[in-house]
Amino acid sequence: FPSHDMLVLFLLATAIYGVFSIAHEWRSEFHPITEIDLSFSALPYYAFLSAMRGLVAFSISLGFTLIVGYMAAKSKTAEKIIIPLIDILQSIPVLGFLPGLLLGLVAIFPERNFGLELAAIIMIFTGQVWNMTLGYYTSLKSIPGEFNEASAVMGLNWKERLLRVELPYSAVNLAWNSLLSMAGGWFFLITCEAFTLGENQYRLPGIGAYMDVAIQQNDTAAIVLALIAMTKKAH
Repeated sequence: FPSHDMLVLFLLATAIYGVFSIAHEWRSEFHPITEIDLSFSALPYYAFLSAMRGLVAFSISLGFTLIVGYMAAKSKTAEKIIIPLIDILQSIPVLGFLPGLLLGLVAIFPERNFGLELAAIIMIFTGQVWNMTLGYYTSLKSIPGEFNEASAVMGLNWKERLLRVELPYSAVNLAWNSLLSMAGGWFFLITCEAFTLGENQYRLPGIGAYMDVAIQQNDTAAIVLALIAMTKKAH
């Protein structure tokens, strides 16, 4: 096979493996505290699980951005509601969402780890989405008037204008904010994958939990390895 075909097959196999790994974690029996192996050989798997959570959260963030950012840019009524609401939500720290969300999801899914996994993904989502949405909204609002006039002269409907004018114009800004948001999501990993509420502890397998346990055990080598892994993933 040509090299690019092999790369595509590798990426496809990785994606399939990731989907099955996450599905297994979500469907597994409820176990709030996962034992973390601090050996070097276990780190790639933990990093992979964290990356998959980040990608799921990013996919949700991107969908939210394209829909809500578009609504805010195109509707004056929606703009007056959405933009102030986002300003308020982005000022709330991740820990402000965590307690109620976690307890609610665990109560809804008491027998499976689905609630814990979903809570972690939503926490990462809140660390990504506001920046992306505001960036996309700003790009749409800054489209030159000549572009809109040309779209009207060409008779483009809203779908054609979105695909041929608005998305291409906002693509660079959206890609840049996506990179920043995806990297920023890594800073919430320890909070999302290892947290304590009162006397109850919750820990999901991932690089954030790996880092948390390494800090608790004062394992300098494991801490350094986790930092290197997080830096590589962020890039």
